[in-house]
Amino acid sequence: MINYQLVIPATVIMVMAVWTWALHVRQQRRIEALEGRVANLLAGLSILTDTTETGLRDVTAEVARLTGSSARPRSRATTHRRIAGAVKRGQSVQAIAAAEQISEGEVKLRLSMNGAQEGSDAEVR
Repeated sequence: MINYQLVIPATVIMVMAVWTWALHVRQQRRIEALEGRVANLLAGLSILTDTTETGLRDVTAEVARLTGSSARPRSRATTHRRIAGAVKRGQSVQAIAAAEQISEGEVKLRLSMNGAQEGSDAEVR
């Protein structure tokens, strides 16, 4: 004789297991689709950033050419070294920004990216 007390719970457990597996597969497909969309978004953002940087660099070069200025753009590494050295000498963020002809926000950003400490919060503000 078949023991229905064991068959019914086993059948319920199997149905729940199949349902859970199907739910898992469906969620994995959704995650993969979302990851593909995010990858496309990042690629588009990268292209947009590169295009914007190139366009702004070209505009700057053209403005410099029209004004007769022959100032060459400074490399990031040397600018960063000068900023770090100025902070070590105790210069304020405002003085560094004026000397480098960049914004105070960019000076703060470069310092935070390097992990350099700006002395005291009073100098920053």
